[in-house]
Amino acid sequence: MNYRKKLCLIAFIGSGLSIGCMILDQNSGEEIRILERPERGTDSVEKSLQLELGGRRYPFTVMLQAMPYREEEVQELLSLASEGLEELFLMNNTDLSHILTNVSMPSVYPNTQVDIQWYLDSWELIEPDGTVRNETLENTESVNIQAVLSMENQTVTWERELKVCPLENFSVEQKLQLLEYDIRMHQAESDNSQIVLPTSVNGEVISWHGEQERRWIWLAGLTVLTLCAVAIGNRQDEEKERKRWERGMELDYAEIVSRLSLYMGAGISTRKAWERILENYQKTKRQNTKCRPAYEEMRTTLYEMQSGIPEALAYERFGTRCRIPCYLKLGTLLSQNLRKGTKGLAFMLQEESKEAFQDRKALAKKLGEECESKLLLPMFLMLLTVLIMVMYPAVVSFQM
Repeated sequence: MNYRKKLCLIAFIGSGLSIGCMILDQNSGEEIRILERPERGTDSVEKSLQLELGGRRYPFTVMLQAMPYREEEVQELLSLASEGLEELFLMNNTDLSHILTNVSMPSVYPNTQVDIQWYLDSWELIEPDGTVRNETLENTESVNIQAVLSMENQTVTWERELKVCPLENFSVEQKLQLLEYDIRMHQAESDNSQIVLPTSVNGEVISWHGEQERRWIWLAGLTVLTLCAVAIGNRQDEEKERKRWERGMELDYAEIVSRLSLYMGAGISTRKAWERILENYQKTKRQNTKCRPAYEEMRTTLYEMQSGIPEALAYERFGTRCRIPCYLKLGTLLSQNLRKGTKGLAFMLQEESKEAFQDRKALAKKLGEECESKLLLPMFLMLLTVLIMVMYPAVVSFQM
């Protein structure tokens, strides 16, 4: 079974199973009286159900909330969160007396359901997202912070005093933050339609440039992809042309061998039989202008013989150019019989002709099977359309 047949068979079976499961799912739905709630500490879960009311079914969604914690469990979670809040808040800072970089101020303690509300006596140095604004700070400033941890009507208060320190050695990230802060403050203090960009940061001279265009990268990548696509397409075209050429050669082989057998059985020499076959081909070609590869190779062989190449060698080269086993066999047969004499050649060609016609029948049968496989997909689509047209009214009437 070839690839196309397998693909169509899988699609047909899968669609049939899908439609069958759809019908079964419509008829399923046993009566439910009990639903399991999620475990403690997990999120709420939505459960989709079918509510039967007055002989009709309606879609209904039940929100299943997690099981509540016991009082002692809530107190334990709040205590653990309060103990770990300082480490969570500091992030990369060493302690609360040396706040130099950004801090963490989440609204929920990680991996718990403990909510956190933050309160500061001044939001000028620390923003609600935890960003520390100490770029222009010259002296250490104190900030009182309070966090209220709550869970299921129980609260715990966490209070500390912070020391926000000025920056000493600016990193690149901190310099970028300082520039961002300066530009934002400049725009807040001015109503001009234009702003003047800073020329230095922390005493270091800087310059500004427009963002470099990257269109050449996209064009180069698109060019490479196009070249690859053209190369792949050309290779596929060459492969199709090679297969078409080989198939044409195989279809012509039985006719060529049959005519050779007929002419040589009548006492005509091999070369004269070769020439007569080509003469008939030229007449046929003038009428329908169809080029047949096997006869074109025979014409090349005749030109070689007319140019002085030995007849036996020309037949061998004919079989080699054709690159198909049956033509290799024919070329070798004609060449050997020229060297050893033509006794029995007509009989051998008759046997070869019979075998060639059997091979041609098998090839014709194979081509017919390929045509049938190409029709499988359109037939499957038509069957799927008919199934949908038949099943849809039944499903809709069942839901109503």
